[in-house]
Amino acid sequence: MIAAGLVQNGANVWIFSRTPDDAVAAQLTERGPGTCTSLACDISDREAIDAVVAEVSSAVKSIHLLVNNSGATWGSPFDETPKLSFDKLLSVNLVGLFECSQAFAPLLEAGAEADRPASIVNIASIDGMQVAGIEEYAYTTSKAAVIHLTKQMAGYLARRHITVNTISPGLFPSKMGSQVLEFVAPEVIEKSIPLRRPGEPSDIAGAVLFLAGVAGRYTTGANIVIDGGILVKPNL
Repeated sequence: MIAAGLVQNGANVWIFSRTPDDAVAAQLTERGPGTCTSLACDISDREAIDAVVAEVSSAVKSIHLLVNNSGATWGSPFDETPKLSFDKLLSVNLVGLFECSQAFAPLLEAGAEADRPASIVNIASIDGMQVAGIEEYAYTTSKAAVIHLTKQMAGYLARRHITVNTISPGLFPSKMGSQVLEFVAPEVIEKSIPLRRPGEPSDIAGAVLFLAGVAGRYTTGANIVIDGGILVKPNL
């Protein structure tokens, strides 16, 4: 959703995941006017991250935006939650996010200026800000940590003309969100979300475009909640 919004606004985008999604990249490029290239990268592996940075560096001298959107989840009751869940989720959701930011920082800084900073956008979750409706201890902990890590990074990277912000989404038709939407009746969504619908692609893409654009150049360390009002739902 985010990549599509960027390409539609003329950006040249690289997307990477454990398995390259060449079909999506080709589809987005065809729609244009920007381009999309797919690469393989397991962000729990620093060598894989460095390889992707090297490949991007061979094509461009600087980048303007890094979106850290990789994530994994793990739900299980308190008494059955293993240490492995924390090892895996913190590695991907938190440490991988930090190492991607660290590795891409030179490319971001190369194109950053005082009046036009480069941007890092970290994707967290509203479940990092509340007690989730299901037991998912490692996931919610990792997302809460992302929100605080963003503030820490923002405070120190500002001097390098790089803004760092968090977006905390609610229910969207992502891979994980679609599983929820498949089993939840529409009337339940209307009752639990004050704006009475799940998020749409333009909702999340628009927030990234704001943070990466001129309008967002003075915003850093923020956590933008995009949840249709879930966190402010009155307990009536």
